[in-house]
Amino acid sequence: MKKLKTDEAIQKVAAFLFKKFGFEKTSMEEIAREAHKSKRSVYNYFRNKEDLFSSLVSSEIEDMQKTLQTIIADDTQLMLPRLRQYLLQRVELIAAAENLRVAFRDKVFNDHSIRFHELNQTMTHFSQWEHGVFKQVWYAKPTQDTTETVEVQASAFADMLQVTLKGLTHTFFVEDKYLQYKTSYQMLIDLIINSVFFQFSGHSLPEFSGLTTSN
Repeated sequence: MKKLKTDEAIQKVAAFLFKKFGFEKTSMEEIAREAHKSKRSVYNYFRNKEDLFSSLVSSEIEDMQKTLQTIIADDTQLMLPRLRQYLLQRVELIAAAENLRVAFRDKVFNDHSIRFHELNQTMTHFSQWEHGVFKQVWYAKPTQDTTETVEVQASAFADMLQVTLKGLTHTFFVEDKYLQYKTSYQMLIDLIINSVFFQFSGHSLPEFSGLTTSN
């Protein structure tokens, strides 16, 4: 088995402890002990516990963004099927991101102090990027409206999706109800896509799975 580099070994142990005990109840001393490293060795790689946790979560956010970017950039699919895949895959990626789930559970993103400044910057960057993605979907709508009107509508559409996703993220990963509501989420996404399709074409979809709309 390939030997992990010291920083990777520390991160692996830290991720396990953060998941098991939460951020606040995990100490650098415990991480060092479980990683079979000296405390000084851990601090050689990470300034403090916040820096170590932030590195783990930021890496997951950046990986998530790369995957979602691939989905939305796939022009072999029409825009609304891409959005549907994006929204379904997004929640699956969060479910698989153990450190990000801990951050949501422990309400790390509610802490705007210097402790998590860099991590909040990473999340802010992702949110701004995602807002742009959702606006891009609306811009694909055939329209004779003025540019100013389309911009207002696109921003409102992006805001609506992000507010919805934020609330669902809390229910799924703070209240730990993702598996309970997974099927309901899929139904909600189909309703959203159907609603957007109606806005695009003036007609509702007979079946959610058979999207045939054009960009």
